[in-house]
Amino acid sequence: MGQRTLTGISLIAHLWLWPVVGFGQQVKNVPEAFRGISQQGEVITLINNLKVPTDGGHLQGVQVIEKDGMEKLLISGSSLTQAYILQVDIATKKADRFIPLMKEPYRHAGGIQVSADYIVVGIEDNIIKTAAKVCLYDYRNDDLYDAQSSITIERTGEVERPTAGATGLLAMEGEYLMVVGNWNSRNWDFYYLNLEKYEQKLMESFAAPDEWAAYQSINLIMDEQAIYAIGFYQTDPVGAADLILVRNKETVELVMQKIDSKTFKCTNGVDFATAAGLQVDQKGDLHIWGTQRDALERIVVNKFSQQ
Repeated sequence: MGQRTLTGISLIAHLWLWPVVGFGQQVKNVPEAFRGISQQGEVITLINNLKVPTDGGHLQGVQVIEKDGMEKLLISGSSLTQAYILQVDIATKKADRFIPLMKEPYRHAGGIQVSADYIVVGIEDNIIKTAAKVCLYDYRNDDLYDAQSSITIERTGEVERPTAGATGLLAMEGEYLMVVGNWNSRNWDFYYLNLEKYEQKLMESFAAPDEWAAYQSINLIMDEQAIYAIGFYQTDPVGAADLILVRNKETVELVMQKIDSKTFKCTNGVDFATAAGLQVDQKGDLHIWGTQRDALERIVVNKFSQQ
């Protein structure tokens, strides 16, 4: 296990000791759901007629939302000049909105996650690598479209340490647990968020073991017994995901133990090293989405679902 640094014991106890139930990404049994996902995915081709900057960047993370009764894919991306999200209507399979977030030096929007009404996006300077902004947007009231964040966490420090290439979010009884992975997810920072009080505090940090993969997206998920993270990466020619136990129901301490791994037969250029993410649908079933690297006129998506 990597080295841990504790910050704010009372806060840790407040959040970690909640019963593991809430309104975020929750399934009946996380390890069972993870094992049940098919390694063969559905191939979906999206039509993109929007102008998307592609020089110096690529697609980064993917999540599903429901807005105004319609399902949308949100795909984060980076470029030389700006960070953005591309929105795709799932029913028509057409890109319907380009959402600019920030301009250089904050040009790199990394792996993302949606939970309850919010989406978290880490936006970093991926050239100097000494600064990042982690932003929480309410997508239901159009704050995402206006790039107006409810909470912004400013991160600065030594090269690569304060970056924010992978972010996860978990709604828990009105408050939120957030994780931020830095460059190649070598360090995981866990935050407590209270949006009503506009509070955000670093709870605990974890240094990943050297043998862990360079996760490009990290998503949080829970069941009634524990909180888990799924880290996504690529081992050519397949996509890969690790299931990591974050903490058990009745403990304060982080566990951070890799308990399962799985590979996925990505096709048509889909690459978990660029854009991947999980979805829990209204039935409580777990899905994994992945996309290709570049936002071209045709964007291929693979969807892997529970059997």
